[in-house]
Amino acid sequence: MNTVLITQLSILKMSRTKPNYAELARMYDLDRRTVKKYYDGYDGKPRRRNKANRLDKHLPFITIRGVTVRAVYEYFHDEVDSSIGTYSNFNKNVKAKGLKLKKTEKGYPRYETEAKLFAVS
Repeated sequence: MNTVLITQLSILKMSRTKPNYAELARMYDLDRRTVKKYYDGYDGKPRRRNKANRLDKHLPFITIRGVTVRAVYEYFHDEVDSSIGTYSNFNKNVKAKGLKLKKTEKGYPRYETEAKLFAVS
């Protein structure tokens, strides 16, 4: 949004003067209802929605130890709550909450042999 318009609207509000919305709209090439909305205190859309997750109520019961995420999803979907959503969202939420264990790398120690020298005859 135009910061000059917002500043001008705040000055008009402090001086307790009712602005001419149509005139300001023509000056800033906006709709008069948009100007009025910002005069009334609109700050713009929020960056994030604070929406509850479907799985939040089930998180204390989800354990991924010794079974796959798919098996846990199938169990919850069939036995507990069929409205928990899709598997991909379930898997994403399990990873985001840190419930899925990361695979440990099984490395082998490096083993080197002595170089064999061959005599050329």
